[in-house]
Amino acid sequence: MTRWGRLWQRMTRLFDVDAVPVTVVDDMAPDPAGWSAGYADTAETGYRTVARRLPMLVVTSLRLAAEASKPRTIALLVVQTASSFAGAFSLYATTDVLAPLFGAGATPDKIRAALPSMFVVLVLTASRSLCDSVAKAFAAQLGPMMDAKASIRLQELCTRAELVAFDKADWVDASQRADRGSISARSMLVITQQVLQSLATLVGVAGVLAVLHPVLVPLLLLSVVPRWWAAVRVARLDYKVFVRWVEGRRRQSLLIGLSVTTTSAAAVRALSLSGYLVERYRRITDAYLAERLQLVRAETSSMIAGNAIAGFFTGIVYAVLALLLWRQAIPLAVGGTAYLAVSRVQQALLSLAMDINELYAEGLYLEDYRSFCNDAAGHLPPLGSEPAPAEFEEIVAEDVVFAYQGAKTSAVAGVSLRVKRGQVVAFVGENGAAKTTMAKLLARLYLPDSGRIRWDGHDSAAMDVETLRSRIAFIDQDHTRFPFTAGENIRIGEWTADFEQTRIEEAAQHAGAHEFISALPRGYHTLLERSLSGGLSVSGGQWQRLALARGFFRRAALVIADEPTSSLDAAAEAAFYRRLREYGGTIVMITHRLGNVAECADYIYVFADGLVAEQGTHAELVAADGWYARSYRLQRQSFEKGDRLGEPVGPVGPVGPVESIEPVA
Repeated sequence: MTRWGRLWQRMTRLFDVDAVPVTVVDDMAPDPAGWSAGYADTAETGYRTVARRLPMLVVTSLRLAAEASKPRTIALLVVQTASSFAGAFSLYATTDVLAPLFGAGATPDKIRAALPSMFVVLVLTASRSLCDSVAKAFAAQLGPMMDAKASIRLQELCTRAELVAFDKADWVDASQRADRGSISARSMLVITQQVLQSLATLVGVAGVLAVLHPVLVPLLLLSVVPRWWAAVRVARLDYKVFVRWVEGRRRQSLLIGLSVTTTSAAAVRALSLSGYLVERYRRITDAYLAERLQLVRAETSSMIAGNAIAGFFTGIVYAVLALLLWRQAIPLAVGGTAYLAVSRVQQALLSLAMDINELYAEGLYLEDYRSFCNDAAGHLPPLGSEPAPAEFEEIVAEDVVFAYQGAKTSAVAGVSLRVKRGQVVAFVGENGAAKTTMAKLLARLYLPDSGRIRWDGHDSAAMDVETLRSRIAFIDQDHTRFPFTAGENIRIGEWTADFEQTRIEEAAQHAGAHEFISALPRGYHTLLERSLSGGLSVSGGQWQRLALARGFFRRAALVIADEPTSSLDAAAEAAFYRRLREYGGTIVMITHRLGNVAECADYIYVFADGLVAEQGTHAELVAADGWYARSYRLQRQSFEKGDRLGEPVGPVGPVGPVESIEPVA
């Protein structure tokens, strides 16, 4: 390799962010070859692609602005166009002003003759300034409107997307990139307005220069390209590092959350984890800082190279202009106008280079937003062709199969069962047997990969999802702690219903929550979020009772209770199921406490390895002497010895199919 070749290789390595070594910090480092590989199509695009994409980004920004406010967007374009015309005509009119002033033998009469042109230049200059101010005002109004529209759209898609979307490995990272991209809408509009202003200035001035002397235009274009190259290069480098460190920043946030949240503060201090957490945080931060510093080096090198080349061609422009004047190819007045034009072009080019950098960078983030929205829209529930029934006689699952995303085996591997109106049906079995997954399929939180779930013979997959879910109350063991008041935490069980305080209190009484809520400083109006002004926290058991009250408030045709009382003792759980049965409706209960199953359940399904291994009434299953019978006897013996009924008993032998009990047809 020649000396120049080696020099060029060293220079290009300065510009290549992929040459930056990624510091591996245990399990807390980014994975540029793994989860972030999907950014390649965006960040590795060539400059021709970028040149084609920039107009699309401008159009995208204007389209988003039009969705926020079409009148303001039209007004913005009108005043921006008027500004560009005013700038071009004012520059062209400058020639008429300079001609008598630079001409031989300038006299008062010639100066007076130039006064109308001076007035035109002043009016056009003032008009341009006014139009620019009005355009900025419209852009400032549209910005918050676009932010609001984009963020609401993102919130709507995230809350409506099917649950299966959250099983995708990159969903959380993609949603965080989309959240960053949603705020790019406002930035893109402001930058687009500036880009349009700079482009309008360039086009107008280029037109004037073409009239004055055509050779000046291509030379000016040569001074544009290097800065454009540098701006796009910097944007690409910055975006690549941003994407590579999305997960790293999320890990930092998780560590900060462990340090500042009340739920983990006690554990951090009890285990003396301060030094450990700080050290893990420092290692991530140091790795990120090292890569950012390398990025700054690469960006600086790119900008220096671009500006140096652009400056070289700018010098050629002035040299050619001087040569034209020396050879008297253009009059002195035209030369003066050309000098002003070149100066204005240089200002516009500097602004344009910076704006293109920001526009392209924000466009990359906005592309994350658009991509996530398109993906989330593909996970929206389909529009049902059949209405969901207000009541039902029976729900039948027929050979249902379901596998989670990326799983090699099916979680539910061909389950058939029946739930009749007014029944209490229990799902029991060891952990991981598919009880919860089957419950979520019944609740229409997932769709089966194959098989059918029918409500009175009608396929639930064909029903309107929102209406069907409104007929179901799903009480989960991992209850959500909403940062609302105590009353609102209950009311959101059926938030579309008319507000009735007595109904909220009735639901709280059934869940055993009314007493502790009444003792709160503001009763049902007490905010249950300690980090907010005026808020406070309640215990885990009290949160669980609020979740139960939420289920009671819903008054659903089908109640699915997935171990909602796991932190309560057996007696409290039994009391809950008795109240739930008294409340009416059909109940599917999931619990490990078989004593309560024996007392409350009309029919029992025993799950194992994604299948129904046993089924029948309590008496039938005890008589069959299978897994259920063995587990029930073991729990009963523990209870008789004075232990808590229903403590986890551990494996009591494999669960196998009991052929003496017929499956559901």
